[in-house]
Parts: sequence; C-alpha cells; structure tokens
Amino acid sequence: MILHDSVFITEFIIRSYERENQREKTGDPLMDEPCRGEVVRRDLILLENQLPYFLLDKLFEPIIHTLFHRGSDMTLRKLVTDFFYCSNEIGDDSKFRHFTDLLRCVRVETLPGKYIGEVPVMTEMYHADKLHSGGVNFKAVYNMLSLDVEFKNGCLNIPRLWVNYIFFLDSLIDSEKDVALLVEKGIIENGLGDHGSVATMVNRLGLGLTDFGSYYSFTAYDVNCYSNNSWNKSRAVLKSVYFSNPWRGTATVAATLLLLLTLVQTVTSVMQVLQKDTP
Repeated sequence: MILHDSVFITEFIIRSYERENQREKTGDPLMDEPCRGEVVRRDLILLENQLPYFLLDKLFEPIIHTLFHRGSDMTLRKLVTDFFYCSNEIGDDSKFRHFTDLLRCVRVETLPGKYIGEVPVMTEMYHADKLHSGGVNFKAVYNMLSLDVEFKNGCLNIPRLWVNYIFFLDSLIDSEKDVALLVEKGIIENGLGDHGSVATMVNRLGLGLTDFGSYYSFTAYDVNCYSNNSWNKSRAVLKSVYFSNPWRGTATVAATLLLLLTLVQTVTSVMQVLQKDTP
C-alpha cells in the first residue's frame, strides 16, 4: 500500500508539472479538471496522508533521467516546492520529513528573526472592535504562506485567515462585531454566512490550550498601548463621527469653514465698533 501511494503521489506531481506546459486535454480527469487536482493537492497536505519524503526521493531518483534530459538540474525537491507554490519561500538548506513538515518549515522561515531567545506568554489583547475605537487600523496581508503579524504606524497588518495563531485570533475576536470588522478589512473570509458563528468557532478553538509563549505577545502589547493612548482614541472618534464617509467629511469641513468665517466676521465687527468709540 505504501508503494502504491508513493507511486501515485510521485506520478501526480510529475504530471502536474508537465501539465503546466500543455493546453490540450490529456484524458486524465485529475489533470483536465483543475478542481479535482486541487482537491488532491490539499489532501496531500493533511498530516494523516503523509509518507516519509525520503521514500519518494528514492523512488524518483532512478527514473529522473528517463523523464528529463541528461544534465537537467530537475530534482524531486524542486518539483515538490513548485507543486506547493513555495519554491521561493524556503531555503536550499532546509530539510523536511514530509509535505506537512515542508509547509511548517516555510511558515517558520517567513517569520522575521526579530526576537531571540524565549518569548513571553501573550497577555490578554483588546478585541478588534475596541482596538479600532482606540485608533488601530487593520490591513490584510495576502500571503497564504506567512503567519507574520506586524504592527506599524498604527496599523495591524495581519495575514488573511484561511483558519501559536489561535491565541492571537481568540484574543482579537470576542463577538460578531469583531468578526464584521475583520471581514470588512478583508482579513477573514467568512464562508459560514453568520458572523456570530465565526466568533463562536474561533472562541472554541482556544479551549483547553495552554500558552507556553507566543511570537505575537510583543504585537499584543504594542497594539494595547497604542489603543490606550488618549490622542489616538480622540483621533479615531473624530474620524468615525465626523469623517466616516465623503459626504459627512465634506459637511464637517464646510461647517468648520462657516464657523471660522463667522468668527472672523464677529472679530472684525467688534474691532470696527471699538475703533468708532475711540476718540
């Protein structure tokens, strides 16, 4: 059974590589119907479907010269990393034991080496709605291979959620208002329909888990401090109340100008009266 699975996986990856340069039908439904092939690709990531990578490598090695011309630098590693769209995201020296481990290595390597040594346990972070009221903006990062969260210039840049990231999300999401905000910013793609269901799902993911130190603890501290700043809160309230849309912003600017003109006219009238009364 292991041999049969190994042959199928190796052949599927090779044929997927060859299919990229072909336009005509092959007669293979897995190649001709992209949806089916994508289902297999996702299944190969699941932990329960893993085979040791060295078995696939040993199986591929004897046939490489029959598939590619002599002198070709093609390897199974290159085929696999291209197959999972991560050839530019993993170093040549990185070693992985199976496909799930490959994606783990990619995610680890995409995290910047900001923090050296032991990281602290993540303290409770304010919910998304409260952070937004405190002036924190949210922006989606469209990189499905990265879990790096960056807080810069009052903006929390978060990788888009396809679903130790669980604690961060659990802190960020408490109610459907938090989900609605993150959906609006493009950070969460809600396929459940109901924002409340997403909030319940995320809150349950963290049940029974223990935080032994989180990469996101520093980010949580930074956004809490930023949200607590009274100037940032006032600016956020000003923006949401008076500049929430172009019409309200235009009306606010017009009212401000009218107030200033009225003030100038009043000051001018007072000065004229004072000049008349002066002998």
